[in-house]
Amino acid sequence: MGLTLERTVNLPNEPKRPRLYHAFLGQPLTRALKRLNMPIAVVMVIILAIGIFLRIYPSAGFSGLGVDEHAYMVFLKQIQRAGLINYDAVVRVFVEKQYHRPDAVVPATRIGFLAPAYLCGKLFHLSDFDALRDTACAAGILTLILCAWFGFRLGGISAMITLTALVGTAPLQVYLAQRALIDGYFAFWAVLCVWLAWENLQRPRHWGWLSAYVFSLTMLVLTKENGAFVVFALLGVLLLNPWLGLGKVTPHLLIATVAGAAVAVLFLAALIGGLAEWARFYLMFEAKSRANLYSVFAQDGPWFRYLVDFTLVSPLLVAFAIGAIFQLRKADRPTLFMATFLGLSFASMSVITYGMSLRYAAYWDIPLAWLACSQIQRLTGQVPKVRPAVIFGGLLLIVVACNLHEYDRFFVQGAIYDPITAQLVKASNLVK
Repeated sequence: MGLTLERTVNLPNEPKRPRLYHAFLGQPLTRALKRLNMPIAVVMVIILAIGIFLRIYPSAGFSGLGVDEHAYMVFLKQIQRAGLINYDAVVRVFVEKQYHRPDAVVPATRIGFLAPAYLCGKLFHLSDFDALRDTACAAGILTLILCAWFGFRLGGISAMITLTALVGTAPLQVYLAQRALIDGYFAFWAVLCVWLAWENLQRPRHWGWLSAYVFSLTMLVLTKENGAFVVFALLGVLLLNPWLGLGKVTPHLLIATVAGAAVAVLFLAALIGGLAEWARFYLMFEAKSRANLYSVFAQDGPWFRYLVDFTLVSPLLVAFAIGAIFQLRKADRPTLFMATFLGLSFASMSVITYGMSLRYAAYWDIPLAWLACSQIQRLTGQVPKVRPAVIFGGLLLIVVACNLHEYDRFFVQGAIYDPITAQLVKASNLVK
């Protein structure tokens, strides 16, 4: 019997927690896995070790200092002079200067990333760049570990192995973990919010899950203003739940979703000088962002630009994910949940003028990987004369090899710093 996702969509609701080998593998393979717990553990250790090594080892071809990275280093120096407890003074100086600038620069309000980087540098006596890079790298490793647990919670052993392998070798995830950029760190909080939203759908009114969900949403919005798109997509999933049947949406869950973002907004408003000043600043910042020359020339495009960029960077992942979308079934709740979240966040981010960049959507790698995982499972069960484990392993290795090849092409040989469409197309030799 082939591998199927449908066998485990309700696993988290079982009154008795299933053992590790009760996954959505077919019954013959499930019986075999009862005798193979140690090999499975070894496989996971190998996958995690490779994923962590790819993030830690500085393999990327670009060795310079990016504009955003320089800006974050400047903010760290200002925190060191003023002290973390006085960071509101740093923010207000930045806001005042931003009003007099003709264009928008990286905002100082991203304290969810800057504060941990400052503490990391202070604790381990690192340079500003190393503190930022190590914080991003640690977030990339935590994202990988989170995906392993997330995969098992949603689908069991096979999902855990597949999702971890795909995310572990995802080109964008590997690259961002090696740079002093915020996007990989932001992706960790976004994925954590998505996972906790799922857990709260399955376990309504559980105060532990709700508290963790609120905290993760707060940290998400404190990290980057793009958290609004994640919150929008999660709210959309919750509001569509009566038709999707993903779980149980309670008033507590809706309030928690709004409250998590609201706490972050109130904190940022306090740093800037009040809600009115916060609203005035962000309206000004958005207007100047659209006038930024780099944004105009590098971050504009049609609504399907993200699809083009992800297809260039992870072609097989996108191909499998699209195949899964066309075969969605309501009974397959985890895949429906991921596809809905991905669709809503894609719809909201694709309409932003002069504000599209593959880095901003780095957290999409995880729902895309889950959809690809779903399709690999489905294809595995369609070759009855071949052992499912052979087909499963073969398809997984092909996608992993493709991921590593694309990472080498774009970020090692191509030495891309900012993966915008023009740079990706040039590295792909599609234009001269």
